[in-house]
Amino acid sequence: MNVADLGRVHTIVVGVSPTSGSPGALRWAVEEASLRGGRVVAVRAWRPHAPETATGGRVPSVVSDDGARAVEAARLAEDVARVLGHDHVVETRVVAGKRRAVLVEESRNADLVVIDAGQSTEVGARWLGSRLVRASHCPVVVVPPALGGRGVSAFSAAAGRLGRSVERAAGTAGRPGFQHPPTS
Repeated sequence: MNVADLGRVHTIVVGVSPTSGSPGALRWAVEEASLRGGRVVAVRAWRPHAPETATGGRVPSVVSDDGARAVEAARLAEDVARVLGHDHVVETRVVAGKRRAVLVEESRNADLVVIDAGQSTEVGARWLGSRLVRASHCPVVVVPPALGGRGVSAFSAAAGRLGRSVERAAGTAGRPGFQHPPTS
């Protein structure tokens, strides 16, 4: 523990997804903060729209996207209120940048970073957690979908069944009469 940390409040940063609202991560973080007497900061990474080009194909030198940032801040506040209710005490912050870079930077002043594992089957979405863990300046908690109250989506369940079928077919290919042992 650093001497500068003695008077600081325990801070938990939650990465809030614009698609899911990260309900599991938010609930878990609020519960953990209440146990530790800390605070929760809900963070959303936001990337401004590319500026429109000026005449001659050049990008204008001055671009203001304050209106778009305010809209995203309102969406974040709505997402947090939808999960925690309107009487929550969670601070919300919209930060320009890519998800991982924003969360790594926010981890510099945090005691813990919390994200939802998500339900995406895309490789890039699954790697966010592991890449964040490697680069973070504090511990990272990845909340599984089952703890987020979402369970497994119908798409994920079907994809899992299909994957197990393909695996079983590949294991018995060219072996007539082979039977897999029953699963428990």
